[in-house]
Amino acid sequence: MKKRIDVSTYLYVVIIVIIYFMGTTMGLTQEIITASNFDNKIAKDISVVEFWADWNSANQFNEIIKLKEAGKYRVDIMHCAGLQAEYNITAIPTVIIFDNGVEKERFNPNIMFQLEADKKTIQNSIDTLILNKFQ
Repeated sequence: MKKRIDVSTYLYVVIIVIIYFMGTTMGLTQEIITASNFDNKIAKDISVVEFWADWNSANQFNEIIKLKEAGKYRVDIMHCAGLQAEYNITAIPTVIIFDNGVEKERFNPNIMFQLEADKKTIQNSIDTLILNKFQ
């Protein structure tokens, strides 16, 4: 006697696993934005924007996805030269914290194109901005 495999059970398990992984990674993403949606993305609340270029991907700020209480975005200056000029980005990666569209803090790289600020330093700046809203 052959035992039939219930395909619907396997399909159910696969769907649950996919939903789980989608849910756990949603908070750990960094969106690439362009000149057309830049202003809308940084207009509300606190936003952290990393200006970078693909040629320097080895030095990109990968820990940005671990920051809390802020929108996390990346701008490729090779495709957004206007934003590079507008925000006076002279070296990459440069990380800027915006609060309701206003630049509040900037972290520049060293001469080796490496960001000297770490996750803890940038998170501290975000936390300070949040606390200042309640004073």
